[in-house]
Amino acid sequence: LGKDRLGQLTDKMNYPFLGGNVFDTEWDETIFESTQLFEKGGVNIAVIGQHFPYTSIANPRHLVEGWSFGIRPEVIQKNVDKAKQKGAEIVVLLSHNGFDVDQKLASILSNVDVILTGHTHDAIPEAIKINNTLILSSGSHGKYLGRIDLDVKNGKVVDFSSNLIPIFSDIIEPDTEMSDLIDKVRAPYEEECNRIVGKAETLLYRRGNFGGPWDNIICDAIIEKRETEISLS
Repeated sequence: LGKDRLGQLTDKMNYPFLGGNVFDTEWDETIFESTQLFEKGGVNIAVIGQHFPYTSIANPRHLVEGWSFGIRPEVIQKNVDKAKQKGAEIVVLLSHNGFDVDQKLASILSNVDVILTGHTHDAIPEAIKINNTLILSSGSHGKYLGRIDLDVKNGKVVDFSSNLIPIFSDIIEPDTEMSDLIDKVRAPYEEECNRIVGKAETLLYRRGNFGGPWDNIICDAIIEKRETEISLS
């Protein structure tokens, strides 16, 4: 777990791991790349990564010892400005701030064309616009794919369309390569994952932003095992 495991995973990636708001607490230097430039459809696009700003207080501190996070709007703006100087026509903020925080950011940042937001699990049927920034939130747990199409002329978004594409796992044929990989990763834990620990008389489920029976079980278990009086899911 923690930084070491993250390093192992990112070393295997064949794509950028972006996080412009993660800093070393000793030297105040960035840990990860902040920005990546792409060319799509003849348009130069900058993608800026933003990690969950409260990681160090929402998780055991030792997992990210020596790192600091935060929303850091001034850092985001600097990265946007640098991207524009390097020729980016469109700037996308790939954010785990949460829908509410990113709405506020959209009202104070300049030259951010799109924010793809996460963390709060909101499924927004179509992108909303705040000032000149479009914000799209695509739910959680693989329920939807969010799609946004931009009509760009002379480096400006002149029109757009967006929607959420439902993922019906029971009617989509699984990708063979991905299924094989999942089976391989799961194999060492198969016995434990299938161990019967109890029986429920009703359906156990979680519903994204709404409470459900699984949330109650999780919270009750935390209270029982951690000797705390309050537990939130």
